[in-house]
Order: sequence, then structure tokens, then C-alpha cells
Amino acid sequence: MNRKVSLTLKILGGIVGVFVLLLLAAAALLNTHAVQNKLLGMATQRLEEKLQTHVKIDDLSVNVFTQDINLKGLEVEDQQQQKMLELERLSVNLDLWALLGKKLIISKADVEGVNAKLYQTKDSVPNYQFILDAFKSNKPKQEVPKEEAEKKKEPISLDIHHVKLARINVQYDENMIKLDEVSYDNRWIGNPSKTLKGLQGKWELQTKKGPQTAMFSLGSILFKEDDGVYGLEIGTLHFILDNHQPRKNTGKPHRGWFDVGHFDVIADLKLTIDYLNKDSVHAALTNFVAKDSLTGFNVKDLRFTVGATKQSAMLKDIVVQQESTILKFDSASIVLPSKKEGRRFSFQTSLIKGKTQLKDISRPFAPVLRDFTMPLELSVLFSGTDSTLAFRNIEVHTPDQRLKINAFGDISGLKKKEDLNVHFHVNKMTAKGKVKQEIINQFKGKKMMMTQLDALGDLTVMGNINVFYRREAFDGNVKSAVGGLSFNFAIDENTKYLTGHAETKSFHLGQVLNMKDIGKVGLNGNFKIDIDKKRTARMRKQTGGKLPFGNVNATLYEVSYKKIKVKDLLVDIKCKGGLVEGNVSQKNKGLDWACDFSFTDIDKLGNIKIKPKVKVKIKDIFKKKDKKKKDKKASE
Repeated sequence: MNRKVSLTLKILGGIVGVFVLLLLAAAALLNTHAVQNKLLGMATQRLEEKLQTHVKIDDLSVNVFTQDINLKGLEVEDQQQQKMLELERLSVNLDLWALLGKKLIISKADVEGVNAKLYQTKDSVPNYQFILDAFKSNKPKQEVPKEEAEKKKEPISLDIHHVKLARINVQYDENMIKLDEVSYDNRWIGNPSKTLKGLQGKWELQTKKGPQTAMFSLGSILFKEDDGVYGLEIGTLHFILDNHQPRKNTGKPHRGWFDVGHFDVIADLKLTIDYLNKDSVHAALTNFVAKDSLTGFNVKDLRFTVGATKQSAMLKDIVVQQESTILKFDSASIVLPSKKEGRRFSFQTSLIKGKTQLKDISRPFAPVLRDFTMPLELSVLFSGTDSTLAFRNIEVHTPDQRLKINAFGDISGLKKKEDLNVHFHVNKMTAKGKVKQEIINQFKGKKMMMTQLDALGDLTVMGNINVFYRREAFDGNVKSAVGGLSFNFAIDENTKYLTGHAETKSFHLGQVLNMKDIGKVGLNGNFKIDIDKKRTARMRKQTGGKLPFGNVNATLYEVSYKKIKVKDLLVDIKCKGGLVEGNVSQKNKGLDWACDFSFTDIDKLGNIKIKPKVKVKIKDIFKKKDKKKKDKKASE
């Protein structure tokens, strides 16, 4: 080799070696605590100047060789000199060189001890707004070639191996979220499929109504991407919510278990997204299973496709399935709320069709339906807002058509229980044969007057159902094989009494009571019955028997007994649990008559005891005779 060439190579090698040594020395120097503290002081000063507030960092260390970043003791005050953000420790291990290729690879990220106090008053911007404004770019927008702009928009790919968040407290106005620990230990695996496992956490939310605690754990999340189509699968999501208040059904066995302050849900879902941008999305929920062990909700399957924008959403091909219930409808439109644009939430469905057994809603809403296994088929149009619901074209029937109901209804005042108003109008309900008894037999408890119910034959009912806060009211007309009857009655949940009124022009009472000597009656009556279980149980200990407690007062326009027809009878009946006592009377000018009766078993009225009473009014008889004489003389 030429000596000059050899010498040149040696010089170049020496220069490269010195440069490498200088780089290593610089890296080693940057790795020293003293240099990093010096740089930390400069960075902290620059931050304070930019934010115009107090910023403090106790310690910052960067290991250039292992690419570890550790930060301790961060404090940031807002512009009112109040502590806005505190951070005990941040530890991140990442691949700095991968950033050059727009890849952010985080092997490990631990965050501990965060306290943030955020707030906004009515007349001011949020206390953290100054940070967003400080880092906002003030450079005027410049025209950028399309190719360069698209290159800049290319997103940074993210690869995370381990993340742990511990002791995170965030207060916003009067609400507080506390995260004890949230972590996952697996990494995103491969492309285009990514899997997340082992996520779990707990937080507490402090509200005006009191604290709420929530815990969750996640079995896995599988994310797939294939030619612009995204797939998301969530397996074994477990969510628990507790507001530390007694359940709403505590001490109320007839109330359902549904309570927005208490949940214990396990769910799985599969979602496919075939179109996604910042303004709209089109997706399909192909499988959703969720069970709440507390409230009793048990969704076996939920499926639909959805297209949504910021203003609205359209759902299609919807299927909802519970244990013995399946509902299907073609579409549902939803208007998404916006205070800024003055838009209120509302929704409307196409005709919903399905089959159900009412026991499916018994635990969350109505325990009394827990044995209601009679199959029903239904259809309805459903719509509403955030405070109202409307039901139109309601049709419910048994598969054999022996029970048929046609109705419509509305519910308002949903936001406040004291404003609740439920109204349903039954256009027509028909009950044929023994379906009446079969419905009653779906409920537990002593069955009373079943023989009398059977005697009514086929029924046709039209009327109204109204439910208010702690009060229910019903009115309508009944047509039966033994005559027609109009009625109205109400249940007062405060006093625990059932009160009402009934009227008929022609009703074959004897046929209903299995007393052939009594014919058709016309009557107008009022009744009041005690429905308080504790109160009636206490009285039954004294009186015995299992009959109700209450009274009936009625006027019989006309009644026939054997071949005798009587008009304008007054009836007074008192039921005392083990004994029913009554009085029938009629007042005339010359003769008052009455009879007392009593019985102990409504199904054995043949054993009724009757005591007649007659009162002759002599004065009235003579007055009547004198009047006839005077009338006769006057006519002569």
C-alpha cells in the first residue's frame, strides 16, 4: 500500500476514533447526575417562563444507554398560585431510535402518585387552559404540497409492553376520581392483530350525592385490522359499581333489584368497524353477552349494525335476546344530544316484534312476576326522549289467541320520581275461556273468588291505566257473559288502601255467586279495602280468617229474588278478615224492612246466615189513608 494512502487512512481512523470517543464521552457526560441536574434547572426555568407559573421538578434522570427516563416530584401551579398538578414518580423505558421511524415503542411505563385539581367556574375558562394555550402553535399556516402534507399526517405506530398507573387522584369541580391501580402486563402482539390482557383497576368518584366505588377487570382485548376493516373483541369484562347506599329495594320485597348505584356485570362482545373517520362511523355489533348478578339482567345476545355521525345514529337489524325473550326490529333512529347546538336526545324504532315470558324482567323490576311463564307474543312502536317514552300500536296475545290486548301509552317525568306519570289506554282486551284463571295462577298466594271469576265467562275490557308517584288508578268497562260493568279504582301507596266505584244496569249476580234465586241487579257502589300486609296480619291475629278487611256501600236500583222484584235497596257490607257482615234495607212510607246477613267463606255462600227485620210505621199508614180520603172528597 502506498505510504501516503496508509498515512491518510490512519489519520482518518484517528479522527473517527476521536469523534466516537467524544460521542461516548458526551453520552457519558449526559448520563451524569450533575449534568442532568444542570439541564433540569434550565428546562424548569424555561417551563416557568412559558407557563408564567410555578413549576418544580425534584429530580430527572435519563440513561442514554438503557434509554430509561425517570422523573420525580413534579409540581405545577395554576395561575391563581394553587397546586394544580402533582406527580410523585414517572418511569418510562422507550426506544428513542425507533422514533426516527415514527414508531413509539414503550417497554415499560409506570406512573405513581398523581394529584390533579381541575375546575371551571361559570364566568371563567378552566384552570388548565393556560397550559393548552402556551403550547399552541402561533405560526401562520403555510401552503404545504399534498405529498408532504400526507407524509406529515402519517400516524406514529404504538407498541406498549407494560403500563402501570397507581394512586391516581383527579378532582374536577366537586367530583373526585381515585384510581388505586390500573395495569396490564402483555404487549401488543404483531400486526395486523393486537392483543391486550390483564387490565384491571379501581376508582372512587366523589359526588354531591356521596361516594361511588367502581372496580373492573378485563380478560382480554383482541384488535384486528384487515384492509381498512377493524375488528374488536372484548372477553370477560367484569365491572362492579357501589354507591355505598342501601339498595332501593331494601325493606321493599316487592320492588325490583334494578338500582343505578349497584352493578356487578360480566360481559363479552365482538365489534366490526368497516368505516371510520373523525365525523362518522359504520360498525356491526355481532355478539354481546352480559349478565348482572345483582339486578338480574341477563342478555344472552344483542346484535345490530350502526351508522353514526356527531348528530345522529341509525341502527338496523336489531336482535335482543334474554332467557325466554327475543325481540327483533328492522331499524331505530337516534338523535344525539348537543347543548351547544341545542339538540335534545330522542329515538324512534320501527315495529318491534317478539316473544317473551314476563319472568325475564321479574328480578330487576317486578319480583311478583318471577313465576310468570305464560308465553306471550307482542309488537309495538317505541319512541322517546331523555324524559319521556311513547308506546304505540301495542299488541300482546297468547299463541292460541285466547288473550289479546290492543293498547297505546306514554310515560313522562322520568328524570324525577315525584313527576312520574304513566298512562296506558287499553283499546280492547279479550280473555276467553279459563285464560283468566291461568293468568292469576302465574302469581303466588291464596287465590280468592276463582269460582266467581269462572262464572263471568269470556271478558272484554276497555279502559285506562294511570300510575303516579305512590298512586295507581284504573278505570274502564267490562263486558261479560253475565252482564256489563263500569269501574274505577285507585291504590294509594301512602295509606295502603284500595278504593273504588262500580256501576251496572244489568248484572246476573246470582249466577256469579251460584245463588239461583237471585236474578239480575242494577247497582251503584263504592268500596274501600285495606291492602297493608302488616296491618291486616296484625288484625287477623285478633279476628282469624283470611278474608280481606274493608267495606262496601251500594245502592241496588233493582234486584229480583225468586219471583219478587225489589227496587232502591241500600247495601252495607263490612269484611273483617274472618267474618263478613252485611245489611240490606229498604225504606218505605208505611213499612221499612231489612235483613242482616253474615258468612265466613266466599266459596260457600250456601251457608249464609240471614236475619230479616220489618218495621211497620202506623202513623205513615194513617197519613196515607187520610190523604186518600181528602183526595176523594176533592174529586167529588
